[in-house]
Amino acid sequence: MLLFLQKELAMLVTESMVLTIDRLPKEYIFTYEDFAMVVNQKEAVIKALNRMAKSGKIAKLSKGKYYKAETLKELIKQIS
Repeated sequence: MLLFLQKELAMLVTESMVLTIDRLPKEYIFTYEDFAMVVNQKEAVIKALNRMAKSGKIAKLSKGKYYKAETLKELIKQIS
């Protein structure tokens, strides 16, 4: 039962974060601290951000810093 609740919480954290990221302006650089008002679980936020970066939904600039580009191709073009 506890494992089920943990998975449900992780899904809610991720869904809440996706909605917040969608509202951020294009090319916005953010950290896990931008989600402090959304959830009070730092580890869950960091894991969710890393999963989103790995899947290409956002870009990871450095440890703890993420970037919302229009597309990942656009980010690569800007860096090059």
